[in-house]
Parts: sequence; C-alpha cells; structure tokens
Amino acid sequence: MSSDKPEKPQLKGFPALIENLCNSIKDTPECKKMLKEMKTRVLLNNMDDNWAALVTIINDQITVEGIENKPKENISRDKLKWWGYWEFPSLQTIMTARDWKAYKWIRKTAGGKVKGASQIAMVGRILALGLANRGTS
Repeated sequence: MSSDKPEKPQLKGFPALIENLCNSIKDTPECKKMLKEMKTRVLLNNMDDNWAALVTIINDQITVEGIENKPKENISRDKLKWWGYWEFPSLQTIMTARDWKAYKWIRKTAGGKVKGASQIAMVGRILALGLANRGTS
C-alpha cells in the first residue's frame, strides 16, 4: 500500500531524543491543553552532538527535525526561520529540565547562548513535562 504522506527521515542523536520526549506526552490532556496555546519554532543546539533539533509547534502539533549543526550556516535564522535559539554545552543541561519550574527555565540556560527566550520557554514547558513523565514511567 502506498501512502500520501512522504516518509519522514529517521532522526538520530539529540533530535531523536527530543522527538521521543515529545511523542511520549503529546496525547496527554496536559500537553494537549498547552499545545492549544502555543505557536513557535525553536532550534535547540546541543554542542555535544553533530545534530540540532528544530522543534515546531503549530496547529496543536509538535514536529521535530534533525539539522546538522556544522557548518554554522546550516542552523542560521535566515535558513531555518526559527523564532528562538538555544545553544548549550552538554546534554546534561537539558536533561535536568524535569527539576525546573517553568518560570525558572530561562535562568537555567546561563551556560549557553539564548535568542528568543520566551519562545524557548514554550518548548521548555513541553520538554519538562516529557522529562517528568519519563521519570514516572
């Protein structure tokens, strides 16, 4: 059987982790409620990995794309049209998100480069929910 949808490429590395977190909670009532209020496009660039995650939230849907982060032009705002950008030194930075309150999300990013903090905070709320959900399952 053929499908009308084009096949999505298999994500690897950091983007695959972000996609798994998002997929683990996207059907929960709490996440659905959050998604109704959100519209954003954020690039999360983990410097420990060769891949950045472009997270798009629109029309109550979350999508994650893997973007090679070298050369730097691959992740430029002009090319990807992101609204928020967070470059952080290690995966540990984002994995501790389950312990953060939503209002403290941006303060915890002091070790990285941040553009569009309010956009990052939106995605941060989703990721924190995913990490908290993972801790209970």
